Amino acid sequence: MTGLLQFIGLVCAGIRDNKLMWLLIAGFGLFPIVTHLADLPFWNDVAMRIMLLGMAAMGLNLVLGYGGMVSFGHAAFIGIGAYCVGISQFFGMTNGFFHMLLSIGVCGAVGLVIGYLALRTTGIYFIMITLAFAQMLFFLFVSLEQFGGDDGMSIDRADFLMIDLYEPLRLYFLIWVALALVALGLMFIVRSRFGVTLRAIKSNESRIEAMGLVPLHFKITSYVISAVICGLAGTLFASWQEYVSPDIMHWTRSGELMIIIILGGLGTLAGPLLGAIVFLLLEEFLPLALSAVAPAYAENWMILFGPLLIMVVLFGRGGLVGLLDKAGLSRVFKLKMAVK
Repeated sequence: MTGLLQFIGLVCAGIRDNKLMWLLIAGFGLFPIVTHLADLPFWNDVAMRIMLLGMAAMGLNLVLGYGGMVSFGHAAFIGIGAYCVGISQFFGMTNGFFHMLLSIGVCGAVGLVIGYLALRTTGIYFIMITLAFAQMLFFLFVSLEQFGGDDGMSIDRADFLMIDLYEPLRLYFLIWVALALVALGLMFIVRSRFGVTLRAIKSNESRIEAMGLVPLHFKITSYVISAVICGLAGTLFASWQEYVSPDIMHWTRSGELMIIIILGGLGTLAGPLLGAIVFLLLEEFLPLALSAVAPAYAENWMILFGPLLIMVVLFGRGGLVGLLDKAGLSRVFKLKMAVK
């Protein structure tokens, strides 16, 4: 009983210190009510994509924002998670829980191997090794003609016992629950001794070594956790899209995740989710704005997005979360703790 009360106390303290993240998650939970009243079901699909990208960005943020490890290969884990669904269904396994367990196991194992090899280097060498592994996996799945090759493969939505995922709101809330659980887990990790040590390694690795700790162990552990979270996002992404292709694991997808994290706030819990919201809303509305002004350039909406991102980086240290902090909302959302 005492342990349960301590756990509840820790959860309440974490929610209190990360109000913005939990307000965003609560907003996603209430969003279907708004779309139902407004008769705009299309926006539920947009919200699901935001939650999935936000979840994957949260995973990458653990190593990039808190650990200072710039990985250009995390899209590979999203692809592995998605192909765990596709390949399992090819052999007749349709159970969604099995897909998740398989994704966790495979992504954890691959993340351990890549992390063990790549984390023995630093800087540009680490970036290039993660990129090389991601591209190797990308071309591996391109070459698997049995599973669609470059064209990919169509799949059915996974079977979660009595949960019919062809009912859109059930899939929506499955993704929402997964996002909330990932956020809760990362909140505990960041607030734990492990999270404090990981941030200390980012700041001064030699000092951690002088204390008798092995930074490589902490880095590999964070890399594996990050890979598993991205794999889980990929598993749910496959069921939502009902289609899997190697494009989901191209290195440019990793670049998108980095943009989302930088836009939202590097090294903050709320940043990846906030960045995913703004990134995908801009993706929806910037083409419309360009088509009204210059229809011939509507597809080149990144022309406007690039300068906006540069402005956020130059004038908003800490991304959008940092801008909210500068606007005096740190007391409301407890942002200063996150930015630091």
